[in-house]
Amino acid sequence: MKLKLSNTLSKIVYALLAPLFIWVLVKMFANSYYAYSPLFLGAGVAAALALMLLFWRFIQRHEAFFKKRFRLITAVFVLFMLALQLALSLPLRYAPAFDIGALYGGAIEWAETGSFASYYEYFAMFHNNFGGLLLFRLWFGAARAFGASDYFFAACLLNSLLCAATVLLTASCAGRLFGIRGRIMALFLFFISLPFYFIAPAFYTDALTMVFPPLILRLWLYARDRKDILQKLACFVLMGIALALGYGIKATVLIMLIAVVIEGMLYDSWKAWLPLAAIAAALTVCISLAVSGMVCAHIGKAEANKKQVPLTHWIMMGLDGWGGYNGEDYKFTKSLEDPSERAEAIEKRIAERVKNLGATGFFELFDSKLDLVWNDGTYGLSDCLGCPHDSDNFLHEFLAKRDSAPREVYKHICTAVLAAMYLLLLFSCVSDIFSNGQSVQLLAPRLALLGVFLFFLVWEARWRYFSSYVPIVMLCAVTGLESVSAELASLREKCRLS
Repeated sequence: MKLKLSNTLSKIVYALLAPLFIWVLVKMFANSYYAYSPLFLGAGVAAALALMLLFWRFIQRHEAFFKKRFRLITAVFVLFMLALQLALSLPLRYAPAFDIGALYGGAIEWAETGSFASYYEYFAMFHNNFGGLLLFRLWFGAARAFGASDYFFAACLLNSLLCAATVLLTASCAGRLFGIRGRIMALFLFFISLPFYFIAPAFYTDALTMVFPPLILRLWLYARDRKDILQKLACFVLMGIALALGYGIKATVLIMLIAVVIEGMLYDSWKAWLPLAAIAAALTVCISLAVSGMVCAHIGKAEANKKQVPLTHWIMMGLDGWGGYNGEDYKFTKSLEDPSERAEAIEKRIAERVKNLGATGFFELFDSKLDLVWNDGTYGLSDCLGCPHDSDNFLHEFLAKRDSAPREVYKHICTAVLAAMYLLLLFSCVSDIFSNGQSVQLLAPRLALLGVFLFFLVWEARWRYFSSYVPIVMLCAVTGLESVSAELASLREKCRLS
């Protein structure tokens, strides 16, 4: 009875997710904020989809070969990506500005002088970036200990290493779910996703947290198979630490842990999985307080509490106009010096905007946010790569210069690959909705993506914000390839019998 109910609830999740991705794909081709050419994009999607299907078939035919050599293939691919990312970071060097400039510059100043006084005002306002500041501080401190002085390259190296870990963890998750063909296909999806070649210099919070959703998912897949209570407990603690570290840099990491807890409680005993939520919450609170204490010790707790931008600010901003960044809202929040008055005024403005939007307004706003958040196949790397730099070169034009011809080609190629993965994800959801089987292994990744959709319904939207969940999209695309393969095999068997 419980299994039947759990499967029904899973199908409801897929039934909610499928139309959202249909909506996203429709927006991508019709009246998108990113102004794609439907003809060019459509041809790219067809080519990307064909490439993925052909390679999947190739893996199936040579599964024994890949199984025998997958460690070598994985090592060569990861080393290739590391070397290429770092090599391409050299011509893409820029002067970090705005938020990334505060994290980068503040960490350098802290590592060199013992304080980050030039950035106290910024971090007094934006406590949500404490985790990123401390991460860079520790990394730059380690670099100085080894005699390194090129902090830009050090930051690129950190981001590249985290990306390598993301590749390994995503492939490991796919391998756990679908065997060697899943592992190799995950590597292939990274291989044809061009932004990952240029991600090293884009060392802001979105890229830095990309490793955490697949890490949490992989730990959970391991814990689910363990019978020993101590092994499970060790996994719970590691997941809690992963959540705490990731949450300190970007809060959306929490969505992945919520998804695995829900799946565990649906398909297992709630008594076995509820402790995970408690352990994760306790570790997150403890580590967050420790990080906050270290940073506030420099700024001054009273000053930090006085100037802190409340989380409701981003909800307020997400309810206005297109749902994205709004400089006027920042001016409004900064103009209110008293914390209580600031919080009350923001809540009042939120209530006004909700009332003014109504049902139609909310629909239009969500429509705009879906497009803005999910339809940029470049993963918003231009937010970093477009920062001030000495001189333009082809790579800058290709990656970051808005409306340049090379940039137009690049964005269409990247988005075609992303749209192909969406189509495969969509196919897998629809297939499992009508399947009689149990899809326990696939609920958490899809539930996490649904959670990201719901989060941006109320939060400020931006093109790079979903990028930390790209590995989960890739994993779901592998699921789609498995579903397509099963359907084709079934059709071939029916044709043979007839």
